[in-house]
Amino acid sequence: MTHQSVLRPFKKRSPIAVLMVVLGGFMTTGARAEAESTSDLKPSEIRGTSSKKPVSVLQNRFFLKHLRPELGLIGGSLLNEAYTDTKSFGVRLGLFFSEWMGAEVQYSRTSVADSADRRALNGMKFWKIPAANDATAGNEVVTVDPEVNPVHQMIDASFIAAPFYGKLNLMNKLIVYSDLYLSAGISQVGTDQGDKTAFSYGAGQRFYLYDAWSVRLDFRTRSYTEQRSGQETRKNMVSFDLGASYFFL
Repeated sequence: MTHQSVLRPFKKRSPIAVLMVVLGGFMTTGARAEAESTSDLKPSEIRGTSSKKPVSVLQNRFFLKHLRPELGLIGGSLLNEAYTDTKSFGVRLGLFFSEWMGAEVQYSRTSVADSADRRALNGMKFWKIPAANDATAGNEVVTVDPEVNPVHQMIDASFIAAPFYGKLNLMNKLIVYSDLYLSAGISQVGTDQGDKTAFSYGAGQRFYLYDAWSVRLDFRTRSYTEQRSGQETRKNMVSFDLGASYFFL
């Protein structure tokens, strides 16, 4: 075989195809090096010398919370109050019996203000429709004020299930560990109509910052009955909380 016959196949290849092959090699090598530099575990410690060896479990939980008391501060708002802007703030105390199951109690106070809709309605004035034989017919001005039952405080006792644990790689610079969890329990809601016993349920996400500190996002629904126009009405109050927690021990 001559040198000319060996080189002939390479002459038939497009320059663009050759360039794509070269660039692909550089990108693959760079991605591999970047992944190794930002990984919390070295690939060689998991797969050994083989780059194709399958990994069944990458890593167990990095932050443990079993039997570590949790103390936290929370702040948030009620999302579906039609005629009030209600903000909440309080404290939380919790304890996990295992890495997956735990319980917590939290106490919140609220700050209630009229919403823009309620202020607009209160600014509207009408002549009162008189009853028959009313001597003051057409002389009384009335305003529109919707029926509301503001919330002033909330006490919650809940069981927590945290079966989902994972981590996120932030721009190949920082690995963020997190829990996704569900909650269910009983609440006492203090309103203008008195204390209401509610069934509460929700979901949330926890992001771990250090061994002891974490940040939590919580959505919770409290379901109870209240009086509306003299009738018992079911209300599902939805709240959002942002909190910071510290694990002792």
